[in-house]
Amino acid sequence: MIREFVLPPAALDELAHGGAWPGAPAAMERGKNTLLLHAVATRSRELGHLGAQAAADGYRLLTHVHRAAPAAAAQTLGYPLLGTWASATVAALERGADDAAPHRLAAVAAAAVLLARLPLTVRFHTDAGAAELPGLGRLVLPGIAAGEPVALVADGSGAARLDVAGERFPLPRVLRADAEAGGAHGERARWEGVRDAGFLLDDVDPWRFPGPIPPLERLAGPEAAAWGTRLRRAMRLLNARHPGVARALREVTKVVVPISPPEAGTRSATARTAYGSVAMSRPHDTRSAALTLAHEVQHAKLTMLMDLFDLVRPGVRDHYYAPWRDDPRPAAALLQGAYAHMGVAGFWRAERHVAADPEVAHSEFARWRDAAYEVCLTLLAGGALTPLGRRFVRGMLETLAAWRAERVPAEASARARRAAARHRLQWVARHRS
Repeated sequence: MIREFVLPPAALDELAHGGAWPGAPAAMERGKNTLLLHAVATRSRELGHLGAQAAADGYRLLTHVHRAAPAAAAQTLGYPLLGTWASATVAALERGADDAAPHRLAAVAAAAVLLARLPLTVRFHTDAGAAELPGLGRLVLPGIAAGEPVALVADGSGAARLDVAGERFPLPRVLRADAEAGGAHGERARWEGVRDAGFLLDDVDPWRFPGPIPPLERLAGPEAAAWGTRLRRAMRLLNARHPGVARALREVTKVVVPISPPEAGTRSATARTAYGSVAMSRPHDTRSAALTLAHEVQHAKLTMLMDLFDLVRPGVRDHYYAPWRDDPRPAAALLQGAYAHMGVAGFWRAERHVAADPEVAHSEFARWRDAAYEVCLTLLAGGALTPLGRRFVRGMLETLAAWRAERVPAEASARARRAAARHRLQWVARHRS
């Protein structure tokens, strides 16, 4: 299942200017996840972890599915959130931590068997209160403890059931929906599918978003429908007015993870371990949803690139002012922010000609093109970048310099300068030693 993935350094040029990923990003995510799953199986065996046998059995079964039904294996291995669990598991194994979960690899294999419609029985274990099929959904079983044996019994026609605690629970043939489950658990037992909202809307995976921002729990049906409406409208806007962004999203982004909103506004993030997913709070409207997607796909592209090449010298500890943050940022994060805000500026560059509030759009374009440009100069003036990183940032500067030559109405330009100056003054006051 493992193949070498090579991206020619010349691809930096197109990416640096804001272009789409010049290759097959889905193949890269599959390759990364496959390497991580191999590491889970190998290290759990070498370290004698209790879940090593389940991990080994799961990896062997995935190899079988890859030979018998390569499209199903590719769908399973390419699911972005696998990378978050597998990365966390490898790290936990190396630390000797109690929360290492290599046994989940068997559940991953069960999901692949179900997609492949192979007549097999696959054994794995429950999480607390649920039997999970990563990338597809979970059977919620209140009162069932973690570690309960589960058997997926698939007949090869698409029909399947989960056997848990002496009961049989038929799975719905349409896994992207919710359904009641049978058994003595009655109405409390239910299937919760990863839903299709234009993107896959995953609010069930236990590893769906790493870090301190809590993901939202399972969305009620009307709320999930509202997310789907907003995301589909955002993609229609991007297809109509930002075709390059729309193309990048189609190639890179598969999953949206709903996260809790801040006290004011919205927030979003792309995890380094899951390029193809975007975590976001519910956007206020179609345009804000489109802007968030345009911002985050830039992070995804650069994260993929930085997994392949060092753009920042390892071990650099310098921190810098970022015009979009309240805290000092390390060089790698500063580069990520600059690239993402080049995407933001590109979004407003097009929107200013069609927006109902052109002064706001002009102002946003001016502010973020100038902010990204200044950060690129800061990075080039320092010693944090590798030669490849310098080449990449110089490419960004070419695009940003061309945008800075474009005319912006005087009032919008002044508004952008005032906002930038206010942010810097507040930042300096906050961090004055």
